[in-house]
Amino acid sequence: MFQGDHPAVGQVMRRACRLAHELGHPRVGSEHLLLALTEGPLSGLGGIEQAVCRAAPDGAGVAADREALAALGVDLGTLPGALADRPPAKEPLFPLGVGKARRRCARAVPPVGLDVQAVYAASLRLALARRERRHRVEHLALALVALDPGAEWVMRTTGVDRGELLSRLAAAFPPPRRNRLLRAERRVGRRSRCGDIVRRYQHTTGRTAVAPSALAALVH
Repeated sequence: MFQGDHPAVGQVMRRACRLAHELGHPRVGSEHLLLALTEGPLSGLGGIEQAVCRAAPDGAGVAADREALAALGVDLGTLPGALADRPPAKEPLFPLGVGKARRRCARAVPPVGLDVQAVYAASLRLALARRERRHRVEHLALALVALDPGAEWVMRTTGVDRGELLSRLAAAFPPPRRNRLLRAERRVGRRSRCGDIVRRYQHTTGRTAVAPSALAALVH
């Protein structure tokens, strides 16, 4: 039976919020979650805080957008903060209460960005797809490194090889191998579950996931 969030997940989320507040940043972005996870599964990454500060005030997700558009000759210019975290016009029917959760995140001080919300939801669904018993901080790290363009921008800025880091995480935190039936059921539903994780992440953030094909190897 799935037992929900491990207490450490809440601690990491609160640490990300505290870091954004201490740095004087106007929103909690995926870069703050990445920084919070350096006191856990992502320990040993250097220069992250400097890159996080460099991305302020718009955040690492907007920095990644700006770089991608600049390569096409488009200058994004100054982006109003509210635009970066405008929720989708139509939320999925399930899970229930998504709209209420969005409003609660928007009222937080500082507000919790859609990128953080999307990574949390993706990591929870990843834990379920792997048939884990609890949602843990390693699932946050796996989803963040595999999917989020803002986190990828921070890693690239600091010289971290994202693909190598994801491989190390996958090796350190493999899915459970409790019995053959569990492994067979996980393989059967892997494609649709991974596709759902990616679709929901992209719907929430309006951004293309960095390495959606990597999810299958994290579930296997």
